[in-house]
Amino acid sequence: MTIVAITGHRPEKILNQDWVHKTLAGVLQELEPEKLIQGMAAGVDLLSAVVAHECGIPFLSARPWAGHSPRVQDSNLYAWAIDNSVEVVNVDPAQHYAGPWVYQKRNEYMVDHATIVVAVWDGTSGGTKNCVMYAKRRKVPLVVINPETMTVTYPAGYGPNAKPVEPVEDEANFLF
Repeated sequence: MTIVAITGHRPEKILNQDWVHKTLAGVLQELEPEKLIQGMAAGVDLLSAVVAHECGIPFLSARPWAGHSPRVQDSNLYAWAIDNSVEVVNVDPAQHYAGPWVYQKRNEYMVDHATIVVAVWDGTSGGTKNCVMYAKRRKVPLVVINPETMTVTYPAGYGPNAKPVEPVEDEANFLF
């Protein structure tokens, strides 16, 4: 079962939203996940919920803490994501913001429950980089969609150039 965790920048860092939308849709269609996990942040997280829905992929919404709420301009999309999620997980039960560590705890939850991570990331520091570094430490395969260079990098064995690996039978060990 393929489960994609998504991480990425806030909308202010994405200059070409349409390109990210189309590219993310293409990556999800290529990976064919059974589920997507997104972290309810403005930008790529909420966009990925829309893209998953458009692609017919069920998505889970991982809220960093139970009392987490959206920025005013994201209220409608946030509510839509909650309403259309197959599951909403409150990673931390707190009703009030407990500090920046709670975002990393949410990222770890997503990576720990995924078989592959898709990062919309331009290589800069921040929460997305922290999530990418955690995925690398955990050895979870990583697809990087770079919105600045407009490139997509797949790990070995994934993506448009991936070929199925056929088992090679060793005649000496083949039993009739």
